[in-house]
Amino acid sequence: MTRKFLIIAAGAVFALATGLVVSAPARAQSGAVASALAEGAVGEQADGYLGIAGSVSAAVRSEVESINIKRRAAYTDLASKRGVTVQDVAAATGCQTLSSRVKQGQVYRVGAGPWQTKGAAPISLPTYCATAG
Repeated sequence: MTRKFLIIAAGAVFALATGLVVSAPARAQSGAVASALAEGAVGEQADGYLGIAGSVSAAVRSEVESINIKRRAAYTDLASKRGVTVQDVAAATGCQTLSSRVKQGQVYRVGAGPWQTKGAAPISLPTYCATAG
């Protein structure tokens, strides 16, 4: 994308590294959500949020929604500090998450595309991630 996205991405990477974007409560998950991630019923998305990829219980669905609300709050806070949109911060964080935090065997989704399972190769990221370096 643009130089603006590169700046946002750099900020998101810094915030991830220091724990500012996805704070402990936003990352915290029960054993049920961790299991759903391992089983491929829940996965990371390029938009910076968790998504439901399969059949899950109402409790897991509710917890995923709660985690996403906390992520949005963290993205909103960083966006206001950086003078950018929440969507830009979320997308930059999504790029970083897909490239470094999704483990082999976990599912992920890029855009509106299908859910995919991460293999040994790196995830093919959206083109806007290329500027995130």
